[in-house]
Amino acid sequence: MKGIFLGTALLGGVAIAFLAFAQTDKGTEVNPNLPSAGQESAKVASATDAPVIDEGTLNIEVWLDGLKSPWALEFMGDGEALITEKGGTLRRAVGGTLLEQPVVGTPSVWARGQGGLLDVALGPNYQDDGWIYLSYSDPLKDGSKMAMTKVVRGQIRDNVWSNEQVLFAAKPEHYIRASQHFGSRITFDDDGHVFFSIGERGQKEMAQDVTRPNGKVHRLMLDGSIPKDNPFVDNTKAYGSIFSYGNRNPQGLIHMDGVLWETEHGPRGGDELNIIKAGKNYGWPKISYGRNYSGTELTPYTHLPDMEQPESQWTPSIAACGLDVYRGELFANWDGYLLAGALKYKEVRLVSIKDGRYVSEQILLKGYGRVRDVTTGPDGAIYVVLNGPDQILRLTPKGTQ
Repeated sequence: MKGIFLGTALLGGVAIAFLAFAQTDKGTEVNPNLPSAGQESAKVASATDAPVIDEGTLNIEVWLDGLKSPWALEFMGDGEALITEKGGTLRRAVGGTLLEQPVVGTPSVWARGQGGLLDVALGPNYQDDGWIYLSYSDPLKDGSKMAMTKVVRGQIRDNVWSNEQVLFAAKPEHYIRASQHFGSRITFDDDGHVFFSIGERGQKEMAQDVTRPNGKVHRLMLDGSIPKDNPFVDNTKAYGSIFSYGNRNPQGLIHMDGVLWETEHGPRGGDELNIIKAGKNYGWPKISYGRNYSGTELTPYTHLPDMEQPESQWTPSIAACGLDVYRGELFANWDGYLLAGALKYKEVRLVSIKDGRYVSEQILLKGYGRVRDVTTGPDGAIYVVLNGPDQILRLTPKGTQ
């Protein structure tokens, strides 16, 4: 058994001790009919129980109010930000004040269940070309009960959404009559790629099928073309945009220092923090640390050959949602840490990373509402998008403005 890790973090000049339990060398169930039968691997220990940072060292203020089911937040510079509301509106805020008029002409969305207007992200060359990326639940046609996650980009001119380009749309026959697990987050690397996630839409076996788009992380060029080195481009039946598969419902995605980090919902337990790599299979639903919502066994396996293990997992589920990397001077000791939101546990988790690997985590914020998104602002503050109440919080160290 590996030892207990003891470390410190600085918050506003205050050193805070924390404990994190490393992985334990327990055996795992192995399918005796598989070629690698008999091999044992260490289970990934649950990180659900984590130390709580003293909130007395934080300023916690309501930065924005008056929203309706906010889903994502993206800063544009010059004190302006974009906020998606799940019902289908794209809102603007300037200087912490919500503008009354939403952006006009954004796509019509399928706003049912977990569907609606989802992520918003500025393209990496936004200052030069003005491209803004959106993901949303797209109806097959007006009034349809069938929908699928779609990704577009466009520009905002005089508060009007314009010049829209479709980057990804599923084949019509692959739209699904279900209201859950759309994903979806958007991020970019430094090589001209855009990544986005699509949940398996409640059709768990489809996550293993590369001829279907759901239950995957996808990669495109910024203009929507398919990279020539994508892992499934030579499979004429597959979606060429697929980058990884076997992902249940990824609602956190961020590229940092050459590593693509992802958080995804498990069922009853088994939420995951993953490092996403090209062509890899992340196992859903063949392997999982979770169980069916009824409490019955989902699968006897946490490991199988040629399926990736998470960097960390949360059992019971925290309902992981929203993921960012902290970059800033207000919390200088946390530069390069991950910020992970949680819906069910109403938390923001601060995740320590070293050399591109998970180390430990702490609870930064708890109990203010269901955390839908979390991001670093241009001022170095941490901004937290809440559902219930529908607000955005701003976190700074004590003694700062």
